[in-house]
Amino acid sequence: MPYDPTKPANNSPIVAVELRDQFAGLKDLIDTKVDDSALISILLANSAGPCPDFPYLNLAVSNPPTQAQVQAIADRLDELVTLLKRA
Repeated sequence: MPYDPTKPANNSPIVAVELRDQFAGLKDLIDTKVDDSALISILLANSAGPCPDFPYLNLAVSNPPTQAQVQAIADRLDELVTLLKRA
């Protein structure tokens, strides 16, 4: 059954068959619009790559932590976020 954007109608009771048909219709639309290779290309273009050269912080934190220790963590986090962002 093709997707029908008018279903379910406002305030109508939930009918399992109708919802299943709607989901099946949406899946058919998605399957005809996007193939696996296109989806993989989109995901790769919009996700972060590997970061194998990013070093560990190797910081022993005291209790309570010092401002310098917390700042070192924040600085390293900023480096990681910058590395993970795509230009």
